[in-house]
Amino acid sequence: MNKCMPLFFSFVLFFTGVISVYCDPAEHDNADTGQNELTPRTFFMPIASYAFISLGNIQAHNAVGGLALYRFNPNERDKLFSISLIYTPHILIDTAPDFPALYHTASLSITQKISRHTISGTFIAMTDKPVYGGLRTFMGMAGYSYDLINGTHFSMDLGARLAVMDIGVTLDNGTPWLLWPIPSVRLAWNYEWITFGLMPGAWATIAPKFPVSLNFKTGSQTYDVSLWYRYFRNGNPSAEIMGIGIGVKKDLSTVIRSDGWKYDIYYDALYGSVRLLRLFEISGGWIFDGKEGYKEINWETLFESVGYSDASMYSGNTGKGFFVSISVRANL
Repeated sequence: MNKCMPLFFSFVLFFTGVISVYCDPAEHDNADTGQNELTPRTFFMPIASYAFISLGNIQAHNAVGGLALYRFNPNERDKLFSISLIYTPHILIDTAPDFPALYHTASLSITQKISRHTISGTFIAMTDKPVYGGLRTFMGMAGYSYDLINGTHFSMDLGARLAVMDIGVTLDNGTPWLLWPIPSVRLAWNYEWITFGLMPGAWATIAPKFPVSLNFKTGSQTYDVSLWYRYFRNGNPSAEIMGIGIGVKKDLSTVIRSDGWKYDIYYDALYGSVRLLRLFEISGGWIFDGKEGYKEINWETLFESVGYSDASMYSGNTGKGFFVSISVRANL
């Protein structure tokens, strides 16, 4: 397969969404009929990004193209229904031996909110042979959550998800065990000078409604700390014109082979970002510590960090490098 074709397909999805935004009849119908501002509205949102990582001889290209449809209450931006389709080709150059150069990730997500109840479903196909490569190349997940507390300053959701995936666990007769229940909890606090939340991961923003803000974000294997200056239209924080940020982060780029082995590029970097109208963002930075490694995904390694302490796993220190990323997200 020509390596340019996946890149072309991902951006076709994005530009289709751009056309959909400006041709959405719902926008014109509301204007003609004078519907109340509280009437739920529907719009399409195109999604696109490109990221390039260079560590020594290793190069990684990730291009994202997608479409999302939202139905929401304009006064609260409360999403009542959403569906998204996203495709990402991953191209690797001069990486670990026996790993293909081209990988694919395609995802379909659907969420329906009814009062305090939220029902969701997700299907993700990945690896160099998505779906047709076997059970280890895709997964499905269905979930339910309930808004237990939805106050002005504090909210809490409780729920559970049922995942269908093959992570290398088998029964006595050799049949893979595919059903995995996963509990979920989400906590969020919202105040004038700080907003923060827990699960998944943790995040916080100090001075979220002021021009200068400090952001923290952590995951199981990543972190991001950044300082931002933002220019608002008429002093309104929801009408951001431009933002400039600097920060430090640990990030991770992962691909999975169809036999269940994964290859990681993980790095620490200093970076800068420029954002316009909350629509276009470009980031770039210096990677001061980058590594690569690969290992098999199974029950023992599923929850391990990216340290690759096992001596049987290949781990190369690729030293220093740089990264560049560009993203477009029509957040109307």
